[in-house]
Amino acid sequence: MHRLWFNVAVVGLWLTTMSWLVVSKVLPTILVGEPPNYRTILDAQRNSPPVAWEMIWNGRRMGWALNTMKKHVDSLAEMHSRVHFDYLPLADVVPKQFRSYVGSLDELGSHLATDVVSELDFDPLGRVSRFQSVLRFQPLTDVIKVQGVIDGAKLSISVYSGDFSYKRELTVTPKAMLHDAVSPQTHLPGLRVGQTWTEEVYSPLHPPTEPLEVLQVEVEGRERLMWGGDAVETWLVVYRTDPGSGGRSAGKLRGKMWVRRDGTVLQQEVGLLQSTLTFTRMPDDQAKDLAKKVQEESVRDTQRFKHYGEVP
Repeated sequence: MHRLWFNVAVVGLWLTTMSWLVVSKVLPTILVGEPPNYRTILDAQRNSPPVAWEMIWNGRRMGWALNTMKKHVDSLAEMHSRVHFDYLPLADVVPKQFRSYVGSLDELGSHLATDVVSELDFDPLGRVSRFQSVLRFQPLTDVIKVQGVIDGAKLSISVYSGDFSYKRELTVTPKAMLHDAVSPQTHLPGLRVGQTWTEEVYSPLHPPTEPLEVLQVEVEGRERLMWGGDAVETWLVVYRTDPGSGGRSAGKLRGKMWVRRDGTVLQQEVGLLQSTLTFTRMPDDQAKDLAKKVQEESVRDTQRFKHYGEVP
């Protein structure tokens, strides 16, 4: 008799445990669907033209951004991003460790155009294999550079600024998306309220000893956004610092994104220290004109550097 009740108790405990597992882990995925990943994002961008953004810094127009994508015949892909600041208060956004180098350039940087140029390389399975992000004065003077190579779950990351260099090996979170913290994203397909995922972001504006920041992302609801003169129904995606990171910053709001129902990102906000950087998507015809202008400027810069015996 005692053995019978023992077996019943074991089965009951097993059913309780499995019920918790299904309700907390399996059922949410079934109800809201898998969160976006780079495979679905690359598919959504396969035939996408260049995407351009108007950029606002604390309510003031600061510049523009441009996203382009290259697909290769061997299924490899590259995402390129250029975030252009007409001027940039470097002392307010550059990590303290770089202040001694940047300080002498700050007054000049307030008058010179500044760019954050990023590249993400993908393997045939849609996984990030390499990335680079550079803070650069025009014309093509690198101030801070972040580079990374991913091999399985291991990330080898390097940070350079003048005579300073820092190298470190980190473990990449499985299934986490990786991207530049300053560069806007163009597509997030298949969103549903309640979806959550992790993103690991890097930037030349991060402290060199903490090149990666882990963010928790959630689709919190729906919200109307005024875009192109119309009220558009969008998914509201919210970015917060990892709750498990500890300290005062745990769970802190780091950004928002408004995504049209078809997965097209229309607007996003990025927190940089005490400032807010807002990207608003331009119409396709304006993006095409900007991409053409940027390409022509790039060709002229390359020719000019070659003329003086330098290759950028």
